[in-house]
Amino acid sequence: MLNLNRAMRNRQTQWLLLAATILVMTIALLLARPVLHLWQKPHGTSLLYGKVSDTRHWYDTHGHNLITHAKVTINSLPPQTTYTDDSGQFWFKGLRNINYQIAIENPSENNRQYTFVTRVAGRTGRFYDLASDEKHNLKEMDY
Repeated sequence: MLNLNRAMRNRQTQWLLLAATILVMTIALLLARPVLHLWQKPHGTSLLYGKVSDTRHWYDTHGHNLITHAKVTINSLPPQTTYTDDSGQFWFKGLRNINYQIAIENPSENNRQYTFVTRVAGRTGRFYDLASDEKHNLKEMDY
C-alpha cells in the first residue's frame, strides 16, 4: 500500500493513470453505443399494415387462404417481429419512410422463409401472397 501511495505522488504516474482511465472509458462508450441503440424505440411515424395469404391453397373467395399465426419480421432498427392474427393481418408502427425487407415464415412449412421488399410512406397497406414469391415460383414451376 505504501508503494502505491508513493507512486501516486509522482506527477508522471498520475498523468499515465488519467490517460489510461480516459482510454478505457472511451472504448467502453464506443462499444456500448450500438447496444444501447437496439433498446431505443423506432424513430419514424409511419405505419405498415397488411395481410398474408397463400394462393397456392385457394379454397374459395371467403378468405380461407389467409395465413394465421405466421411470423412476420421487418428489418427496422431495432428489428420488429409480430405474428398475423386470425384474419391474416399484421402491422408495424414507428417506421421511417424508406424501403424495408419483410420476412414471413409460414407456420405450416418448416424452415421456409419468404422475403418481400416494400416502400413505406405514411400509412401503407400491402397484401403479401406467398405464392408470388419469385424464388418459390422458380423452384416449383410446372411445364
